[in-house]
Amino acid sequence: MAPMVDLSHAAYQELVRSFSGCDLFYSEMLNARIVPGEKPGTSSYLKWTRLDDLIFQIAGNDIEKMQESAAKLDGFGPFGIDINMGCWLNKVTCHGWGAGLLKDPSRAQEVVAAVRKTVDRPLSVKMRIGYSPDVKAMLEFASMLVESGVDFIVLHARTVEDGMSRKAKWEYIAALKDAVDIPVVGNGDVRSARDAQEMFRLTGCDAVMAGRQAVIQPWIFRDIKALLAGGDPDNPPSLMDVMLDLHRLLGVHFPPDVALKRFKTAIAWLSQNLTFGHHLTKSIGREKTFVGARTCIENSFKLGIT
Repeated sequence: MAPMVDLSHAAYQELVRSFSGCDLFYSEMLNARIVPGEKPGTSSYLKWTRLDDLIFQIAGNDIEKMQESAAKLDGFGPFGIDINMGCWLNKVTCHGWGAGLLKDPSRAQEVVAAVRKTVDRPLSVKMRIGYSPDVKAMLEFASMLVESGVDFIVLHARTVEDGMSRKAKWEYIAALKDAVDIPVVGNGDVRSARDAQEMFRLTGCDAVMAGRQAVIQPWIFRDIKALLAGGDPDNPPSLMDVMLDLHRLLGVHFPPDVALKRFKTAIAWLSQNLTFGHHLTKSIGREKTFVGARTCIENSFKLGIT
């Protein structure tokens, strides 16, 4: 499951785990400037129920802060650490973080080497193709990452300019897989279990990452595993039950104000499973309390106005 701000949190991870099938989870993108001062339990970002399948993702380009953050996160005992080189948003790249590092291979190499010295756990980099669809430049950058000590690479098969709207270029995943001798994870436009099956077939990648579709359908990993095993996916679960379970999990992990904000964010995605989901999204958006949001869900389904 991909790292997504305000979505890849402990509650959503637990919701996805309840359907089984997802082997690894990424945290939300964690700011390397902030991580050193955050405390597990009280921080909205350092919350988890399991660590053996969790990868902490950090963003930044300050060598000292990246090392400090990596060391702290590594000390909690996660599966691994990831360096964000894929976030395309200007508020991130303007600092030279995220995909901004693709413009500065020298600094990217220094960041990876510094973090590699700090952690013994699996180290990954999640990156994009680049600022242009230049396969040679992408492969040269990836080769540098391998030489610097990363254990696997996640490729979101879009350029920075593509944002999230243009079609993912899976052929770049195949090119990367052919060029490096470490595992490659494919990411981009996995909207169904069939898409995941096709990505494996067309690219030869070692794993598939789902982001937005995992938020829309938290059971997608279950369906992918069933399809890959030669079976048929189960019927989708009751969407009302899924929404209420997420509501419960958010209440466990976050104070009501934070839980309400994150529930509203999630409902906008989950409601895409409904013909008139926009009505439910607007109704939840108007709720002032966390308890009221649950009541709104129950009433909407009871009255059939979803």
